[in-house]
Amino acid sequence: MDFLEKAYSYNFEGITNDVYQFRFISAGIQEITKIVSISPVNKKLNWYSVGFGNLENHEDAITVNDLAEINNNDYDEVLATVFMCILHFFISNPDHTILFFGNTLHKHRLYKQKISSNINLLKQYLEISGGKTEEQIKLIEKKQTITRKGREHLRTIREKDLASLSNSIEIKSIEKYDTSKTSDYQFVLLKLKKNV
Repeated sequence: MDFLEKAYSYNFEGITNDVYQFRFISAGIQEITKIVSISPVNKKLNWYSVGFGNLENHEDAITVNDLAEINNNDYDEVLATVFMCILHFFISNPDHTILFFGNTLHKHRLYKQKISSNINLLKQYLEISGGKTEEQIKLIEKKQTITRKGREHLRTIREKDLASLSNSIEIKSIEKYDTSKTSDYQFVLLKLKKNV
């Protein structure tokens, strides 16, 4: 079974304020509702950013938690579903670009590993580039309590402080994605391949 065949079935929820939203269920020990949002970051350039997380309900407030620790250890299935949502987005927006990166160092590294290990399949559909910015993204260390096997553990996560970036981020370089240089990439760009 190839990477994209592992995807969960998903629903396209619609478009609100130019944000495309998808929903799917991560199945395993528990059912976890996941939301994928594709939002504009630069309308002039037709650049959109993809984000995803767990749908949570806290005291009548519904949120999407992209730092949630609750999961079914189904990273391949979840990421494959995110890529299927991206391909769905490209059906109606073939000239747009998706900006893809993790909000923590761990997630960003994991996403690049999954792209690298599935690069030949993904390149059938997507033009994939890696890039660096002139401005260094600051990191915030946060303490987080997680529960594993019924026991609580305290851990430190290093989250990207996107609020610290200026509104006019200067891009230092963008190049065709090279699996031997993934540690250099601060972001990944995805475009629909021509004639797909």
